[in-house]
Amino acid sequence: MKLTIVVLCLITMSACASKTGEPMAFPNTCNEADDGKYVAISGYLTDEGSLFCSNTGGRMDCDFRLTEKPDGGAKIIASIAQGSGKSSVEDFGSSYKKSDLKIHDNSGGMVKIGDKVTLTGKYSAAPGGSSCFITVDKIDK
Repeated sequence: MKLTIVVLCLITMSACASKTGEPMAFPNTCNEADDGKYVAISGYLTDEGSLFCSNTGGRMDCDFRLTEKPDGGAKIIASIAQGSGKSSVEDFGSSYKKSDLKIHDNSGGMVKIGDKVTLTGKYSAAPGGSSCFITVDKIDK
């Protein structure tokens, strides 16, 4: 019985680890038809001068912005898990400088504000297309 449980856990973990996002062009408008898709979106990571973290979906997420261009353009919210492992942001407290942010990519390397990244995760669009965001599972630099 224990062996069966271990084997099932390993199969489940490997299936989740290998999940790839459907490449998506940077969304210039929030399209409800894309809601719920598992996607990969490339852009530039920014904090827009402040960050907000909350635990509303079962994990502590910090809301960054992903912009289409280095100097702005279209943008979406990028919810990145707070933690110390791969594809996460370390706890930065209530007061921080951009240089204090420790964002880890999927290989364990560091990402800085302004870097071009590809974010993979679940895309969500609010009804009416008023806002959209990606709940990030993987950050690639």
